[in-house]
Amino acid sequence: MNYNYIIVEDNLGSLQNLQVSLKSYKNFKEIGIANTLSQGISLVLSAKPHIVFLDVQLGDENGFDLIKEIRQFTSEMPFIIMTTDFDKYAKKAVNHDVLYFLDKPIDPDELVIALHKFEKRFLELQNHITIKNTEGHFFMQLEDINYIQSDNNCCRIFKKENTQMFVTKTLKEIESILPFPFIRIHKSYIVNAKHIQMLNTAKKMLKLNTFNTVTNEFIELPISDLYMENVKQTLLTAKTN
Repeated sequence: MNYNYIIVEDNLGSLQNLQVSLKSYKNFKEIGIANTLSQGISLVLSAKPHIVFLDVQLGDENGFDLIKEIRQFTSEMPFIIMTTDFDKYAKKAVNHDVLYFLDKPIDPDELVIALHKFEKRFLELQNHITIKNTEGHFFMQLEDINYIQSDNNCCRIFKKENTQMFVTKTLKEIESILPFPFIRIHKSYIVNAKHIQMLNTAKKMLKLNTFNTVTNEFIELPISDLYMENVKQTLLTAKTN
């Protein structure tokens, strides 16, 4: 899975040191840089990164204030990895639910630990998603979802035992919050790979292990040419590992 991050840092040398250290991690992508507290807050809210690499001291400003501010505007907090030259901030970082504390200059071994800790925590949280519809917020276990179908600018989430939920999100929006094993197979469909029973690339279709009580057959879904190559590479690799 690929992850996005931003860097909030006002020192050019420290910024470049961190960028070089992160360069070898191909599944981590930089999507923005901020030099001040206000720029950092704005970037977090607009870019919605998975991780914020946050300098403790931004000139006369304090990085901890960024955490305090963005908590007021969003419930989808990114993971915070703090960087600093001063050990005295370590205890405060822990008390502010900071994921990891990195000393400058960046130690490659410490960075490995920080990123592994992030991935572990991130995947633990991906066992469920929160879906909002007209009734309220629903906490849905990912394993209960069979597939998702586009319905104009909304979606229908099909779950076990042929139950479904209508949500006012586009398929693209749903796709952005779903981890693997969910895979886009068509402009109108995302499927949970764990529920796939059979894949036929010649007929451009796949069959789920879910029985349709209306047709008395297992559910079949089409695969479009646009997604076929990605389906073969991602799904077949996943099924054989």
